[in-house]
Amino acid sequence: MAAPSLTPFFLNFYRRHEVPVSFIMFGLGFVFDVLTIRRIDSTRALIQQALYLLMLGILLLLEIRKVTGGLKLKAKGERIWQYHGLVVHFLFGSLLSWNTIFYFSSASALTSFAFILLLGALMVANEVGKSRSPGIPLRISLFSVCTLSYFLFLYPIFLGKLSRSSFWLGFGSSLTLVLLLWAGHGLEATRHWRKVILPALIVHLIFLFAHATNLIPPVPVAVKKIGVYHGVEKRGDRYLAQYLATDWNPWPWAKAEFAARSGDKLTVVLSIFSPRSFSDDITLKWYRFNGDWRLEDTIPLSILGGREKGYRGHGTKQFFTPGDWKVIVETSDQREVGRVRFSVRHDLSVTPRTFQNDTF
Repeated sequence: MAAPSLTPFFLNFYRRHEVPVSFIMFGLGFVFDVLTIRRIDSTRALIQQALYLLMLGILLLLEIRKVTGGLKLKAKGERIWQYHGLVVHFLFGSLLSWNTIFYFSSASALTSFAFILLLGALMVANEVGKSRSPGIPLRISLFSVCTLSYFLFLYPIFLGKLSRSSFWLGFGSSLTLVLLLWAGHGLEATRHWRKVILPALIVHLIFLFAHATNLIPPVPVAVKKIGVYHGVEKRGDRYLAQYLATDWNPWPWAKAEFAARSGDKLTVVLSIFSPRSFSDDITLKWYRFNGDWRLEDTIPLSILGGREKGYRGHGTKQFFTPGDWKVIVETSDQREVGRVRFSVRHDLSVTPRTFQNDTF
């Protein structure tokens, strides 16, 4: 007697628990990239994500053609096709994790977490609900997010610096890819533009607005660590930044306190990640609050990419007054990549101070 096939069991299980199984596959794709990608700017990672985009694009093309009646499968093909959703979710999980790994390793992890929640909400909307009609537009929207993120990351690596041209090259490449996906319907393309081209255009327009208003982080550059200190010195390959225990604040989004005595200097030390062969300029802009935020000083720095823990740099301000301060790190195209907030107060005591070291 032949052994019973496990295929019907798995298929019935998938049909009964489609939503949790889909989320498991999404999570597996996410975790897979977290565990396997060490450097997001590596050639291996870039090629892997390009292949995932290609596979996902083909599956979405077939899915749209099948829903619209342009693709007919035989019985065996239908049995295999029933599992395509699992592959789609795995690919989405992997692609989206590749983009968010970068932000989790930077100073903007809270924003990344909100981004993950937003994507999760889109996946829920795609899978839950009585009507399945919104499925294709939502998947096209997610696909557009993936293609835009990939190309906006890719071109600055090739060009070796951030620029307006790198954004427009990435924007144009992503839009072209989605247009090719739409054109793959042939004569049926004009009938289904609302399911494919309209959601893609909306996502691209949102990215365009976010870029114009400096809401898009300037990938592939990220501040990994930043703080205000009493001084910094280099020992071997390490930069040691001096601080007092009373200055220290474990919460990166909270405002630090800086107790200043006569002759003290404000030193902002940071490590900033950028890919290999990447060379660009950043600016430390010092603002003091006096009814409103006023620019007090500007310190330029040049960065070189390649170091896994980030390029180290620092800027020092010798003349300052007590009050609320913030230092904003901007790229050469004037987009914010990080900031630190602190409050300066007079320290009138004369007792000896013992500094501790923070290593960069």
